[in-house]
Amino acid sequence: MIRLRRVFGVTSFAVAGFLFGCFAEDSGECSAGAPCPRRGEACDDTTKTCELQMLDVDATGPDPAPAGFTDTLPFFRGTVCAATNIQPGDKIPVKLEMCVDPCVTSKGHKFKSQYKCNGTVCEAALVVYLPDAVGAACPAAAFGEFPKANCKYVTIEASAGPLSTQSSGAITGTGTLELPFLTNEDAKEIDATNNYDAVWQIIYKYPQDSGRVFQLSMNPNNPPAPPDCKDPAKCTCKEIGF
Repeated sequence: MIRLRRVFGVTSFAVAGFLFGCFAEDSGECSAGAPCPRRGEACDDTTKTCELQMLDVDATGPDPAPAGFTDTLPFFRGTVCAATNIQPGDKIPVKLEMCVDPCVTSKGHKFKSQYKCNGTVCEAALVVYLPDAVGAACPAAAFGEFPKANCKYVTIEASAGPLSTQSSGAITGTGTLELPFLTNEDAKEIDATNNYDAVWQIIYKYPQDSGRVFQLSMNPNNPPAPPDCKDPAKCTCKEIGF
């Protein structure tokens, strides 16, 4: 789990920003039309420099949570299994056991996946959420890190890919599959848009947490991807967020 309650080790960024400013005083390091390239940073409108954000990623919504609500709840914690050693052009099956507080009920779930490739290296993101989750008589930590023993699990079958491009077809190479940290509001925004770039911008507000990332191999010598991850032996499984 990422912790960003304090910021350390940003001296080099600050120096780089200062030097850049000396040579590009008019345009600055960033602007509304040129967002910061590094994850977890945002453009300061006054200085036109990229600033590391002080972000709380210990909960997806208000702390304390309201006792009653209807909200969009993103995947925050749970067990995730994904096929990670696959053949080029295979769809990547993913099974999630999404932890929610017992006070939460929902009529269903949604997921969105997208990816981008640079040569033989790809980056994929899978966003999973409950679009109309209802909370009744909820505890203060309903959006946060309540005890694992209190989890009620929602089973979700999802997928990502296949990873391919128009120019090169199915990718033979390596990649990552991330289930990014998102807030309730982030998930609501993603649910309401089909804008590829806008989704990446929301994801990139937060530094990448290695605990939320699966390493992928797309190689003809790998076995074909299974149709699903109901048999965890055919997939790579990890607990996320605990």
